[in-house]
Amino acid sequence: MPSESRSSEELAPETELAPATELAFRPPWVPETGHRSYGTGIEFDVVRISGDRGAEVSEELVRAAEGIAGPILVRQKSSVQDTYFIVPAGTSEKFQWPPGVLAHGTRWRAYVAVPALRNCPTAPMRWESRPTADREHVDPGVLYELVCRLTHWPGEKP
Repeated sequence: MPSESRSSEELAPETELAPATELAFRPPWVPETGHRSYGTGIEFDVVRISGDRGAEVSEELVRAAEGIAGPILVRQKSSVQDTYFIVPAGTSEKFQWPPGVLAHGTRWRAYVAVPALRNCPTAPMRWESRPTADREHVDPGVLYELVCRLTHWPGEKP
């Protein structure tokens, strides 16, 4: 049976991401230092997937996008991790996600602690994939198609 979490060595270490000092792009919702909590549905929505499935979707999305998938955050809770895919505000709830995939926007609000681009050791989240000028958000349609394919969910586009 697969483990519900990955060790910190298996999670995208800082060396796999472009160094924050080399990043010229910081969306207005990413703090310069520390971390800041945002309610979904205003600056962005999130699609949250727990456990190994979230890690699998993240890895596949980053691979398919050749390393530029858009902003993906990971929060480790005890032995389980949650993966948060940051999508444009107003888009997450337009899709009928499979069971176990949670869309947080204005109807189903969540609060997300967004860390600075330099990972903040006190932040509850860390970057798996950072936003770029070309990908300020994860494309929700691409994410939906990938999740449907990996879960064999017969979803329909909105």
